Amino acid sequence: MTSCCFSLLAVIALSATSEAADKTDVKQPVNQRFSDPASTEVPQFQQHVIPLLGKLGCNGRACHGSFQGKGDFRLSLFGYDFAMDHQQLTDKDAERINLKEAAESLIIQKPLNEIEHEGGKRFEKDSWQHRLLLSWVKAGANGLPKQAPKFERLIVTPDAIQFKKEGETVSLNAIAVWSDGTREDVTPLCRFQTNNEQIATITEEGLVTAAKPGDTHVVAFYDSGVIPVPVIQPVSEQYGEKYPQIAAATEVDKHVVNKLQKLGMVPADKCDDAEFLRRVSLDISGTLPAPHEIESFLKDTSPDKREKKIDELLESPGYAAWWATKLCDFTQNNYDDLVNVSPVRERPSQDWYDWIKKRVANNVGYDKITEGILLATSRENGESFEEFTKNINAIYQDKPGTDITDRDHMPYYWARRDLRNPDDRVLGFAYTFLGIRIQCAQCHKHPF
Repeated sequence: MTSCCFSLLAVIALSATSEAADKTDVKQPVNQRFSDPASTEVPQFQQHVIPLLGKLGCNGRACHGSFQGKGDFRLSLFGYDFAMDHQQLTDKDAERINLKEAAESLIIQKPLNEIEHEGGKRFEKDSWQHRLLLSWVKAGANGLPKQAPKFERLIVTPDAIQFKKEGETVSLNAIAVWSDGTREDVTPLCRFQTNNEQIATITEEGLVTAAKPGDTHVVAFYDSGVIPVPVIQPVSEQYGEKYPQIAAATEVDKHVVNKLQKLGMVPADKCDDAEFLRRVSLDISGTLPAPHEIESFLKDTSPDKREKKIDELLESPGYAAWWATKLCDFTQNNYDDLVNVSPVRERPSQDWYDWIKKRVANNVGYDKITEGILLATSRENGESFEEFTKNINAIYQDKPGTDITDRDHMPYYWARRDLRNPDDRVLGFAYTFLGIRIQCAQCHKHPF
């Protein structure tokens, strides 16, 4: 029996890509263009001004991006609300923008620390950052034009970094692609972060430096583009061509071995039969093998006994029970959240378990199980309320032909008390079926 593998994978669709960019049609970065005092270019609000404020930390959570703002001045966190940000910047009563005397605008003077600024000096006078903001104010401090091009994607190169030793460096390059065909080097406007400074550090300019051996990511942020770049430094000398030949029986094994090869990690030797039986029994059925199973397996001399044992366990009642329990945990089958759902207090939770267990035992695909949970309804199409109550009563009275596990759907997931309002439903769905927490999106646009 070929079994479904039930695991919740976080599948995050990013509005970006790591494809290679053609350098011939890419605009030079702003740090080069605005370093020239004679430049007459007018910066764009979405493409340049907001990303620069993000780079300077102005719209971060510790500054004006805070939910409460700072100094009566609030920006959207990480600059995702352009309309609000422009309104805040150009508020006539706040004098942040002075169209008559651009250099006297608070948005210019405070980052220069010419006027007391809790955030301190953010750039030097006559720097490219200073000239960019000043040029925008002088040109009228305009927001988004009606026909503004849409941000399409962010291209970051290299799309993966393989270090060999501590101290090596690699510079990231980021190119923004817009709906009108414009391609611009936005590396100086990107925010960069590392997920683990012990393995790799990254500067504000995008220079990645290898630290200790290991595996992590550095991340580039620009507009709604969020690009993770994997960084690996092998933990031994056995990597690349020096890596031994490792047999990979399945596609999953091939991906695992490929990653281990980059890390210089050689898998442990094949375990003995007793250890194999213990591990496979716990993984598949959640129980230890009985003494007589151990004796029988160790005496078996057939070359395919391990494959046979796997198939045997997948057909066992323990497999269906164990993985039904796991899936009930994943989908948050909780008796306390199902109180008052039915006239029989503990029945909904048991029905939920039984419904999933039957599908695991019958090798129903995870996609179909998910469909049966998410698209469930309490009343069938065309069913009157009288018919509905009659059918429900029949189910709880265990009348023949009314087993809830025979239904195509399981109606209790959306009946949970903790999923009664729309916000909680969205959060619960993302956590259960996508493996991510999106509570952050309640206050600001989520990067995913």
